[in-house]
Amino acid sequence: MGATLQQDRCTQNDYVRLFEDSAEPLRWLCYTLTGDEELSAKILEAALRQSLKGADRVFREWMASWARRLIIQVCIDTVRPTGASLEERVCPLHQGSDDHESENLLELVLSQSSDTLQDKLLRLQPLSRFVFVLRALEGYSRRETALFLEIGDRACESIYTKTVKALQPTLCVLKTAGTGVELVAV
Repeated sequence: MGATLQQDRCTQNDYVRLFEDSAEPLRWLCYTLTGDEELSAKILEAALRQSLKGADRVFREWMASWARRLIIQVCIDTVRPTGASLEERVCPLHQGSDDHESENLLELVLSQSSDTLQDKLLRLQPLSRFVFVLRALEGYSRRETALFLEIGDRACESIYTKTVKALQPTLCVLKTAGTGVELVAV
C-alpha cells in the first residue's frame, strides 16, 4: 500500500510539466491578480520553485489545484490587497433578496471574453479583484475567500456583490438621430 501511495504522489517533473502545459491559464490568473506582467512572471517562478520543494507531498490528482492555490497565496502575500473600509465591515450580509437575479448577473459577467473580463478586473482595486477571482473564477466560498484575504465575511460578501455589479457588460442600443444612427449605452 505504501508503494501505491508513493506512486500517486507528484514528482518535480510533474510540476514542471504542469507549469509548462498550463502556462497561459496560470499567467492569466497571476496577471489578473497582480496587474503587473513583470511581477506575475516572478510570482510564477517563485510558485514553481515552491512547488518543486514540496512536490512529493501532493497527490497527482490535487496537483493543479495545489499549484493554483499556491499562486494565489503568493499573489496575496506580494500584493497585500488592502482591508475593507469601515462601511464594508459593518454592513449586513447580502440578504439574497433575489438570488436568481444575482446568479443571472454573474452569468452575464462570466459570459464576457476572458480579455474583456480581465481588462475590467484590472481597473478595480486589488481587494475587489482578489475577492471576485477567488469566489467567481476559482470557486472558493465566501468564508474561504475571507480567510484567505484576512477580511470579515460581511466585507467579503459586500465587496463581491459590488464587484459583480461593476463588472456587468455595458448594454448598448442603436438609436436613430436625425439622419444617422448612434450607439447609446443603456
